[in-house]
Amino acid sequence: MIFVIMGMEVHPFDRLAHAVDELARTGAVEDDFFVQLGTCKYEPRYARFERFLSFGDLCEQIRRASVVVTHAGAGSALSCIEQGKHPVIVPRRSSLGEHVDEHQLPFAEKLEAGGLATVAREMEELPAAIDATRSMSAPPDALGRARELTEWLETYWQGLGAGRSKGRRGLRALSPRHR
Repeated sequence: MIFVIMGMEVHPFDRLAHAVDELARTGAVEDDFFVQLGTCKYEPRYARFERFLSFGDLCEQIRRASVVVTHAGAGSALSCIEQGKHPVIVPRRSSLGEHVDEHQLPFAEKLEAGGLATVAREMEELPAAIDATRSMSAPPDALGRARELTEWLETYWQGLGAGRSKGRRGLRALSPRHR
């Protein structure tokens, strides 16, 4: 089962919901989908879904899944990594009304650069990203490296609030070779 996490964000992520439903309809990916749909307006017709799950149920679905696809929310990404998963991360875009700013893409790219996730920037990349992560799991030190990213993200948000991006560390800082 492929578990898809939309999170609790007030902005709907219909682009991902529709893409996953299309994969379920066409069978382009050999597995069934279970979607934590959140506030999406689009309701899948071919993928099973629940709007919201308790944290315990969310963690159980992550553990049971062969692959996890998630938005680039720090909580969702860290939950996947904590459960030993190498998630496929699809960043929300504020330019498409999916979030308030564009922080999810740089956060996702840092996870990917650190070997902690695979990023699908466009919906057309989802099937290949899902297939590529089937045999992957989080490395033993993944949770510590992912927590470093939350510190980076806090600094990034502070920079956005101040109109600048102060304190941003380069991608090297979190790669396994440069820790």
